[in-house]
Amino acid sequence: MATQGTRPNPNVLTGNDALVKWNGTTLGFMKSLSVDINNNVQPIQALGFRKPRGLKSLQWSGEAQGEFHILRTREEGIADINTSDDERADEIFMLLVIDKKSGKRVCELWGAIGTEGFNLNNNEFSGKRVSIVLMDFVPLEAYN
Repeated sequence: MATQGTRPNPNVLTGNDALVKWNGTTLGFMKSLSVDINNNVQPIQALGFRKPRGLKSLQWSGEAQGEFHILRTREEGIADINTSDDERADEIFMLLVIDKKSGKRVCELWGAIGTEGFNLNNNEFSGKRVSIVLMDFVPLEAYN
């Protein structure tokens, strides 16, 4: 029972509690995921008024960045991200983020690989970086 003046701890999603699926295949070796949405809100200017009369979103854009471990050997059930193949370079993917404790979906991301690269450092795990140009971001039942 909470005492007066104290607030309960919020139920916060952490990276360890999240599953990320790439076109339905779990990304088992993903290190991080970051999503940025730009609503491009601009002021509405009107003659005779110095200050804006309101704000309006004029276009939408989004980008997601993720980092994976580089695997020395292919693992069964791991998503294949291959932008070196001309046939697949602009393929649209769906990423689904799920709270693995409750099974609720956090969000859905639709897009294509914009850039990719990797880093190798002594005494650290490898990192394969990808940025995804988004077509859509859909917050779902576990996104508050």
